[in-house]
Amino acid sequence: MNSYRDLIKLYKKQFKKFGDSVKSQLTPKGRNNIRYSSVLDYINFDEKIRILDYGCGLGYFYEYLNLRANKIEYSGVDIVDDFIIHCKNKFPEKKDSFYTIKHDQKIKGKYDIIFASGVFNLKSFNDEKKSLKFAYERIKELFESTNQILICDFPSEFVDFKQSDAQHFNTSDLISFCVSELSRRFIFRHDLLPYECTLIVWKDDKIVKPQNTYEV
Repeated sequence: MNSYRDLIKLYKKQFKKFGDSVKSQLTPKGRNNIRYSSVLDYINFDEKIRILDYGCGLGYFYEYLNLRANKIEYSGVDIVDDFIIHCKNKFPEKKDSFYTIKHDQKIKGKYDIIFASGVFNLKSFNDEKKSLKFAYERIKELFESTNQILICDFPSEFVDFKQSDAQHFNTSDLISFCVSELSRRFIFRHDLLPYECTLIVWKDDKIVKPQNTYEV
């Protein structure tokens, strides 16, 4: 795989073969609800909150949220137009909330929470350094579009083997990037799934003096 065109072709091929299935999203073992659970602690269910599902796939995260909260203003974007068309037909009540985005397109508007699950699982370029550089640039752009919190999950370095197309993140590099480019206020989780990590980053990392605490 050497370009986003190849990546889109791969997803389209899977979707044509498997239809509305986790296999079409290249997550054949499922476990999506475990990934999605990382968001629940940061949702105020008493207030209306805007959430962007970056890389929404077939809308499974929307289904997950819809069962738990009805005040969420949800938007889902994906680079695969087949997925977006399917979501518009699958969720007619939210058809205007799903839209296709180019791989390098900037996000329009601001969101309270941006969630990106599985987006960075595969290399976008054959050159590993180029692919990681692009991923970090996208993460930074996503962070700029959130008012409160960005949540991303990644394949970690602590695995038994690595597939050739998989993009694994060095945890030290990921944390250093977070501190230097995003925010000093973050949680790094490696407790949800054994081969994946989740980064939760707050936009507001203002330190209250002289207590030396973060604002609640």
